[in-house]
Amino acid sequence: ILRSRFRSLSIIPNVPSMTVKKFFPEADIELTPRLLSSSSDGEHEVSNDSDNSGSLSSMADGDRSWVSRLRQTLAFMGPGLMACLADTDGPCLLTAAQSGAQWGYALLALQLALVPVLFSAQELTARLGIVRGMGMTAMLRQDVGPIAAWLVSAPLLAACVLGLLSEFSIIGQTMTFWGVPVWASNSAVSLTLLTVAATGSYAVAEIAGLAMGICQVAFFLTMFMAAPKLDSMADGLVRFPLDQPGFVKLVTANIGAVIMPWMLAYQQSAICNKGVGQDRQRHLQLARIDTGLGSLLTQGVMAAMLLTVAASSKQLGSVSTVHDLVVIFTSVLGNEFRAKMLLTFAIIGACMVAAIVQTLCAAWTFEQAMGRATATLPPESDESAVLRMVQNVRARPLFYVAYTVACAGAFTFTLLMDNAVDLSVWTEFCNGVLMPPVIFTLWYLAAFRLPPEYTLGICYRWIVFVVFLVCSLFCVGEVREEW
Repeated sequence: ILRSRFRSLSIIPNVPSMTVKKFFPEADIELTPRLLSSSSDGEHEVSNDSDNSGSLSSMADGDRSWVSRLRQTLAFMGPGLMACLADTDGPCLLTAAQSGAQWGYALLALQLALVPVLFSAQELTARLGIVRGMGMTAMLRQDVGPIAAWLVSAPLLAACVLGLLSEFSIIGQTMTFWGVPVWASNSAVSLTLLTVAATGSYAVAEIAGLAMGICQVAFFLTMFMAAPKLDSMADGLVRFPLDQPGFVKLVTANIGAVIMPWMLAYQQSAICNKGVGQDRQRHLQLARIDTGLGSLLTQGVMAAMLLTVAASSKQLGSVSTVHDLVVIFTSVLGNEFRAKMLLTFAIIGACMVAAIVQTLCAAWTFEQAMGRATATLPPESDESAVLRMVQNVRARPLFYVAYTVACAGAFTFTLLMDNAVDLSVWTEFCNGVLMPPVIFTLWYLAAFRLPPEYTLGICYRWIVFVVFLVCSLFCVGEVREEW
């Protein structure tokens, strides 16, 4: 029965165990959240913790050449890079630009210092996802109860929706460079997001997100073209005027832009959807590489934006919209058309990967809070795309309802309201309120609720605690000041 049904690689993530009978009444067998691995005859058998280590471990047991190891590494990587690329979304890029416009290179040291902070936070989600095999909300529901799961899920869903509205708004602003009306650009965004979900494949979402998010590396080019002065950079690295309220506010904004609660929840669920095998130590190492590269890349992009604006000869006192960036980048590139082209690809790419992450996070969070198992059904070789979509919707109605409502809500809001409506205050409020409980929940679970070989070390545990506490105090202080 299974060989006739599962003809391609598939996963059943986010739950400790589930029965196939829920989806296939004729079968009565339990599957754990592991990959279905390929057998020697070309078909696929179910792997479990007792006798198989998943497709990734099977690859490791085969050819040990460097090409095989590279393929294994690349096959597992993706969730960390996706989360980090989504971290530098439109509002975050504007925050970096504002930092460079108002304070020059003074906040450059902070961008570098936040690399290990970002890595530490995301490493917790990778550790929990690989060892426990379920998303953050599912873990809370199982370990603490449904009330605790909903207490975290409700503001997390709000943060995802508000973030999605911000991405729609910035994409709409960017496309006005070319005379495209807001309804047309946001219709295209909504259609893209729904198409990604309709495929029923996490791999498609990941590939699409990485392809669009990598456009942000264009800011590395502008950083060198702006030719920042080394002596000015050196002065900025040692200047940290915490006695200035405006400087402290941007410090808080940059910290809040690094640790997004929805980004952490996404990565843990994405790792489960990606699938893990029995060799958890090996896969945890690969997840750390994935997260480390993503942390360096995302903070590098933030630093590149800051340096580009700070070194520009035509700095503005305030950078609040993408139209302000056009003036700065025109002075760097020497041509307004080039500036608009570069900003269009880089900013829309950043916003699209963030939109994919936010909609997936919202759908997964709602599904897990409702206590429903999330199963990705594999396509039959002779099935049409429409039939596969119908099967996916029937198997996971809560996921598709939440995903569609988020997209439709964001699209409707941008049509009814002015596209330039500033949602940054509300978004910052939700992220600031939610970040401390989320980050310390992950810290507690990783420090005390994992097997001994996977728990945080004594020294590392408390060093991370202090770092998270400082970041939380900044966020709470900013929320108090704004409200």
